[in-house]
This record gives sequence, C-alpha cells and structure tokens, in this order.
Amino acid sequence: MHKYGTTSEHLGKIAVAFRKHANRNPRAVMKDKPLTLEQHQQSRMIADPFRLFDCCMENDGACAVVITTEERAQDLARAKQRARVEIVATVQGAPKGYSFGSFTNANIPDEIYATGGTEQMANRLWNNADLKPLDVDVAQIYDHFTGSVLMQLEDFGFCQRGEGGDFIDSGALHWDGGSLPTNTSGGSLSEAYMHGLNHVLEGARSLWGESCCPVEDARVCLVTSAAGVPSSAILLRGH
Repeated sequence: MHKYGTTSEHLGKIAVAFRKHANRNPRAVMKDKPLTLEQHQQSRMIADPFRLFDCCMENDGACAVVITTEERAQDLARAKQRARVEIVATVQGAPKGYSFGSFTNANIPDEIYATGGTEQMANRLWNNADLKPLDVDVAQIYDHFTGSVLMQLEDFGFCQRGEGGDFIDSGALHWDGGSLPTNTSGGSLSEAYMHGLNHVLEGARSLWGESCCPVEDARVCLVTSAAGVPSSAILLRGH
C-alpha cells in the first residue's frame, strides 16, 4: 500500500467478487449472505489493513481429490461422459533466504518484500508447462487474506508489479465477463476454508463445465497455494 498506492477498496473488491460467486454456490457457507463494498469498508478492523471480510473463515468440512493414470482417466471420462482433467505441471518452493516470509518480517530481500514471494516459483511453473498467464481461462487463487490474492496476481504475471489494484478495478476477477474469472466457488473467503483443497476441486469443476459460475470453453486452470510462505501451484488442463 505504501509503495504502490493499493487501497482498502481494492482489497474489498476482491472479497465482494468472491462473495458474488459464493452466492451462486449451494455448497458455500456464505451462499445466502451477499456482500457489498460498503459493508466491507464498514466491517471491523482485524489487523490493519485487513478488515473482517478480508480474512478467510473458520469452518468444518471435508473434500477429496482422486488422482489416477491417464489411461484410467480416459476410461472414466468415457463412462461418465465427462472430460478428463490433466495435471500439466506442479511446482513448490520459496525464494532463497525467504524464511517465514511476510508473516514474520524475517529474512526477506528488499526486492521481494512487497510481494507474495511466489514469482520465482511461478516462472518455473510456466516454463515447465510451456504455458503463459494469457493461456489461463480460470484461476483458483489461495485466499486466506485478500492481500495474498492481489500479490499473487502480480507474482504470476497477470499484471505488472504494483498494478494489482488497477487489475482488480477492471473487474477481471468476476466470472461474468472478467478477463481472469477467479475463485468461482467463492474460495476460502466465502465458500469454505478447506486449506485450499476446495480450490483444486473447483478447478476440476470449471474444466468439466460443472461450476456454479461456469466459464465458457475453459481449458486451462491455475490453482495456487498461499502467498507469504513457502508455497505451491498447479496447472490443470481439460480434455
């Protein structure tokens, strides 16, 4: 915020977009609770600059992912008339000397202090997959806090460093017309906090065409883990 002029309203627009998606999702904890930017701005401060609706929920629940061979997936796809979802590439790690990242303010090089610490990892992911940010049709970005979403949008190259606020202002995250529909189930902020595994499930649903916020002709989905700590990410492709 100090370096680039990011505002609380930018963060609020992330929370509002994801709540809008959750309102279409019958599985979402917040399915019946709309959220406006005004409500976000009036909510109590938890840890400046994060207000109540900038923070993920605490809830009980369960979800699961089944991974199998390509051959078996093809058989299941034919039997269920459902496209198979391929794991194109995965990556995990943190920058050298990152320690515990921005949550402890320890051992962070100046050049990445105002980032999510995932840019190096993101570059490896794109190289391993032979894909680029423009190839992504839908994203499921780990949203334990709204700020981590904004920083990962920059880290993964969807906008330039410091331009995350403008990118959010453009409406890019909305499923109905945004350039990068994101957290189409509501994410950890409004569907459920399942430590990111529900993001993987929503990635598959998006590529199957079964999301409550469907993205037409979606073929490639990015799923990320947390910013500000050693992290991971995965690229999925529907067939």
